[in-house]
Amino acid sequence: MKRVWLILLVVLVVLCGGGMFALTRVLGSMRKPPAAKDVVVERGNLIVSVVESGTVDAVKVVEIKSRVAGRVKKLWVEEGDEVSAGQLIATIDPQETELRVEQDEAQLRGAQAGVARATIEIEQRRVLAKTALEKARARLAQLEKELQIQPTLTKSSIESAQTAYNSAVQTRDLLVNTSQLNERTQTQNAVDEANTNYEQAKREFDRQKGLRASGYVADRDVELARQQLDLAQTRLQGARDRLGRLDGQQDLERRQAEERVRQAKADLDRAMANRIQDDVKRKEYETAVATVREAEIGLRDVEVLQKGRAQGQATVDQLRSVVNDSRRQLGETEIRAPIAGVIAKRLIQEGELVSSLSSFSSGTPIVRLEDRRRMIVKLDINEIDAAKLKLGMKAKVDVDALPDDTMEGQVTKIAPASKIAAAATGAQPVVKFEVEVTLDKSQAGLKSGMSAKCTMDTLRIENVLRVPVEYLGQDTEGAFLMIKPDPKKKDAKATREAVVPGVRTSTFVEIKSGATEGQKLEKPAFTGPKRRGAFGGPND
Repeated sequence: MKRVWLILLVVLVVLCGGGMFALTRVLGSMRKPPAAKDVVVERGNLIVSVVESGTVDAVKVVEIKSRVAGRVKKLWVEEGDEVSAGQLIATIDPQETELRVEQDEAQLRGAQAGVARATIEIEQRRVLAKTALEKARARLAQLEKELQIQPTLTKSSIESAQTAYNSAVQTRDLLVNTSQLNERTQTQNAVDEANTNYEQAKREFDRQKGLRASGYVADRDVELARQQLDLAQTRLQGARDRLGRLDGQQDLERRQAEERVRQAKADLDRAMANRIQDDVKRKEYETAVATVREAEIGLRDVEVLQKGRAQGQATVDQLRSVVNDSRRQLGETEIRAPIAGVIAKRLIQEGELVSSLSSFSSGTPIVRLEDRRRMIVKLDINEIDAAKLKLGMKAKVDVDALPDDTMEGQVTKIAPASKIAAAATGAQPVVKFEVEVTLDKSQAGLKSGMSAKCTMDTLRIENVLRVPVEYLGQDTEGAFLMIKPDPKKKDAKATREAVVPGVRTSTFVEIKSGATEGQKLEKPAFTGPKRRGAFGGPND
């Protein structure tokens, strides 16, 4: 029996040892890390983005209100309806407004009748007095003009006559003493010149005949000399004829000049005699002034009636303005869409009372109308990221409700002042800026209030050498990379290679020089202070 128990004990020990060995192998294999992929110097893009979520809203949103107070009789639209500009939205019950129009029109007619009655009375009492006054004023105005212009006319007439007389005398003297003498001298000079030309032509003709007789010139030359001689003789005779006619012509001109002097003297004498008209016109003017004064006294009663009618007319104008305003309000009972868009919200129901839009009241909103042809995403971005943004910067917009559509937009507004956002208890408030991203194109299913994520690339450099940030070492000698050794060489160690870093993101850093694409890297050794455990001891 003891032997059986011994055998069972041996078997149990063997089984436990084998299981322990197998468990150790499994745990060892689980602790062994998988082969890591080599990190190399590679080419790629460096991108720094600002990502923020916000809500979608329409660029143009209108709350339509009524300018007339009353009960909503009919709402013609439902939420989600698309309306065009000018389309009927709602109707306010017009009964109260129509009654007000009728009352205002009745008051206006009464005031107009009072003005008409006053007009007739004024016309009856004004006819005679006005006629007399108009005649007196017309006569006075005429005489006033004549009196004002009469001295000028008299003086101008005398001066004109004197000028005409002096001019006639000067013209006569100039004709006799200068013009006729010069004309006679010119005419005599013309005769002398024509006679000289004739003598020269005659000598030239005789010379040409002598030469022809000797055979030195042709007959044509002789004939040409004869023609010149005939022409000179004709001109000489014409000059002598003009000289002969000159005496008769000049005598006629002298008589005509004397007649003009005589007529100018007679006109001057008549102008001097007409100076008496100045006194006559003044007497007539003084009489007309007295007549006008008498007619004005007769119109005093009529002027009083006119003032009363003017007051009544002012009342008519005031009531007409009231009627026009009442009619305008009657037209405002039909509320129409100011723009085309979508009815986003019906804010009241049929039968409810609404207050009017005026300087004393903001009015009751009836519907909310949105023009969704242009949509924006409103974002609250922290001050660090907001400083990286610029107007016109492109943005990629992803809407949670439309996961299959990625839209494009651009930054169209960056608030010039910050707003303080609420923070956790005991923390500093968060400074944020309002930013708007306008979508280039609005999708059919896009609605106001949807959540959207906007991604804006503030830095994008393509096709540059880059390495992960944690593989770039930095010490007093500068930046460096640890180049992984060739695995074929035993006991080889990583080599240090100095590099010039460039742009840095949260994950990658650009390598401007010092490394080549494809080099395998090792992480540089940590040279900072040793980390401590939870109880202050070294953390191995």
